[in-house]
Amino acid sequence: MARLNVTCTLLMLALMSSFHIVRAQVTPAVPVLIASDMDGAAVMAEHLRRHEQFPYVYEQQTMVLVDSAGKRQVRRVRRYMRVESDLAVKFLMVFMEPSEIRGVALLALRDPKGNTRNMVYLPAFGGQLKQPAGDGRTGAFLGTDFAVEDLTAEVPGEFDYARKGIRHREGVDYFVIDAIPKPGTLGRTTSYGRRQHLVRTDNFLIVRTDFYDRNARFIKRLTYHNLRRVYGESWRANMLVMDHYRDAHRTLVKVEQRVYSRDYVPQKLFEPEYLLANRHVFGAATGPVEDVEH
Repeated sequence: MARLNVTCTLLMLALMSSFHIVRAQVTPAVPVLIASDMDGAAVMAEHLRRHEQFPYVYEQQTMVLVDSAGKRQVRRVRRYMRVESDLAVKFLMVFMEPSEIRGVALLALRDPKGNTRNMVYLPAFGGQLKQPAGDGRTGAFLGTDFAVEDLTAEVPGEFDYARKGIRHREGVDYFVIDAIPKPGTLGRTTSYGRRQHLVRTDNFLIVRTDFYDRNARFIKRLTYHNLRRVYGESWRANMLVMDHYRDAHRTLVKVEQRVYSRDYVPQKLFEPEYLLANRHVFGAATGPVEDVEH
């Protein structure tokens, strides 16, 4: 079962970019400000206004896991996401390759208050949706380079944002923004004492996030690559790389195709009965699942 849970974790990695879309629905546009006058909160508000605005998304992705010995494992995934009128969010992640895990899926539901439920469908076990194993929001999630909290939304009201100046790298200027969890529920449960974002000053896109533990020790780094303008002021990264420096692990997520269309994410895809009937994919792996290791 532990080996199956690793497969479920891979499905969750692609949620990172998806959950952020919800927040844009309630983030008002901010006035155009001179960069030198913007504080941390204003920079993050402008980031949300520009880049998180698509309620219907379909993606085909390739995930590559690289361990400390350089061993690579490749997975092909389809991701479906929609935001409803009440700001509820629905996700479906489906593994297509390799064949031994074809049809394994994660159904993730986020209600308007921000509460999230995840259910995993394993065709080989049939007839039921399972709760994915893990240790909650904090810590390493089933031995991958991601914690559960890395995969869910960063709600601005739960953080204090502090601007730490401007950094110049390779001809580009970046805002340096520290995200500090506020006291309260998040402050008590997060495993991070601080995250630091690098935000481009020209288009307000986050291109790097560094993660620090509660003792201010550096843990890992998430970088965004192959940046593309998708519409107006909105940009997307077509590749994400999480490097876990302590464990010498890397997880890469590459977007092969992305479509913004309601037609690609119909309501029926997110109904448990649809999964249980194996209607989400032809040729689901209903036999024994092979070893899936990080």
